[in-house]
Amino acid sequence: MIAINTTSLLLIAALLVSGCQPNKDADFVWHDYTKRLESVLEVPFEPADFTPLTLPKAAHQTPTRLNISILQSFKLNHCKLGALIADHNSSLGKVAPPSQRLIYHIRFIQLAPECIEALDDSALINALTIGLAQKQQQALDVFTQMITRDKSINKRLFIGYDSLTLDKMQHGRLEFESALSRLNGIKQQIISQDWQQIAIQDLEQTLAIFHHQPLLNQYLRSLSLSVFELRELNDYLFQHQARVLCRPGHVNQQQAILQNVFHKYYLAQTQAYLSQLNQLHYRLSEPMQQLFEDTIYQDYVNAHFADNDDALPTHLKRQMKRHVKWWKAFRTRCNIPQPQRPTK
Repeated sequence: MIAINTTSLLLIAALLVSGCQPNKDADFVWHDYTKRLESVLEVPFEPADFTPLTLPKAAHQTPTRLNISILQSFKLNHCKLGALIADHNSSLGKVAPPSQRLIYHIRFIQLAPECIEALDDSALINALTIGLAQKQQQALDVFTQMITRDKSINKRLFIGYDSLTLDKMQHGRLEFESALSRLNGIKQQIISQDWQQIAIQDLEQTLAIFHHQPLLNQYLRSLSLSVFELRELNDYLFQHQARVLCRPGHVNQQQAILQNVFHKYYLAQTQAYLSQLNQLHYRLSEPMQQLFEDTIYQDYVNAHFADNDDALPTHLKRQMKRHVKWWKAFRTRCNIPQPQRPTK
């Protein structure tokens, strides 16, 4: 028989307890709060089906190709541009993802002037000069193609089933902000035609952050679900407010329990969740809108990050005020003193 000492038993018990702790994501926070209200009011809470916004599909666009002959391409062997064009025209280059197409596009613009200066073939010089001007003109479109068709970015804009957890809502924010900053930096350098300053070689490293960092799509679901749940809950509370009518000066256990639910499960948990969600919106709003401005994703991104009346963050603030208004009216009507906030 294997002997197990007291320390081992305590360790096992601690692991079991920690393993049973709920994952306080948006789904848990709202389910926990609404079910407690439902149990006190004794009226089923039956919200409609949650349907988040759908990410639009970006069309594929092909930039103008450089038109030079095979013989002319041989004359570029002394240039770095020649190796770049050769790689791009290979079988792998023809099926390159949007990020690699942007890298080729920017590197062509960066390398072409030096190569043109070293040539003495007037026809080739003319072809490269025209090609360079075309690529400069199309660079922003190629960048837009990259941010709307790259798989790593697309999967982070898609609203799935994962949401932020209460104790880790800021996890990965700095890394994600740095990725947004780099992409916006490239966009602004393209707009200002500051070609030689674009550190395009770091693009794949930046996109890798989108690939492994789930902060964005978790934020999108957390925001969308919170707006939906709070709106449905407010409608439910106002619809059934007659069930908590009371007379001042009369002790009512139901009303005391409701007040406790508000402080323990709304203020201490749900509102804490919404507060951190609002912090993320504040940090990410401007760079997200800047990055996707004038793209097919602009309306979708603005719906989740803008501050106008139609945007979800504004809807959430409006519903939060409506929710607190209901509770204030209830407490005033029933003359119930505010209970002490729960201690941690």
